[in-house]
Amino acid sequence: MKLTLQLQLLPDEQQASLLLDTMRRFNEAATFAARAGFKANVFSQPSIHKLAYFEIRRDFGLSAQLAVRAIGKACEAFARNKTFCPVFRPDGAITYDERILSFKDCHQASIDTIKGGRQRIPYVFGAYQATRLDRIRGQSDLVYRDGKFYLYCTIQFDEPPPVEPSDWLGIDLGIVRLATDSTGESFSGSDIDHNHKRRATARKQYQRRGTKNGCQKL
Repeated sequence: MKLTLQLQLLPDEQQASLLLDTMRRFNEAATFAARAGFKANVFSQPSIHKLAYFEIRRDFGLSAQLAVRAIGKACEAFARNKTFCPVFRPDGAITYDERILSFKDCHQASIDTIKGGRQRIPYVFGAYQATRLDRIRGQSDLVYRDGKFYLYCTIQFDEPPPVEPSDWLGIDLGIVRLATDSTGESFSGSDIDHNHKRRATARKQYQRRGTKNGCQKL
């Protein structure tokens, strides 16, 4: 079972500038890859990789893995809709994998940037996240929202084993007897019928009165 864990990054001013510049170039590269694929009418990762990979490395300065992730972002957009060419926001999310992002001691994330190389950036989290940090696996999305940076990390949980029944109980449903179980115990509807009749009588009485209190009780 997979869940998403939110961590807030706390970059200094220089690191924040490096992250924003990386996001801008990454999304420009993703838009370039999308246009190349759309023009050639190809939408798969291998096809767009052949068309755009070397140009992205040369013109946008992305590392090999960031270039692959930028092409992957274009392909994900095409998987949703192939009828138009997407243009990505300059501060759109970047998907990092374990090759370009890792977690260090003292609650720091080592994140690949274009101009600054690897940057160690501290992060904070709540009590809920604290008990699940050791379960972070696979990809993480770098998101810039309301002037703050966040990492949305995938965490992996083992599926709980199915419940093994130790006993069973058979139930036969009926009208006169509402239920009879396999132990021989029966449950009649006499109490329910009595309650239905009592409430039906009460409804008639309140309707005859027509008072405000009677309407509230109805």
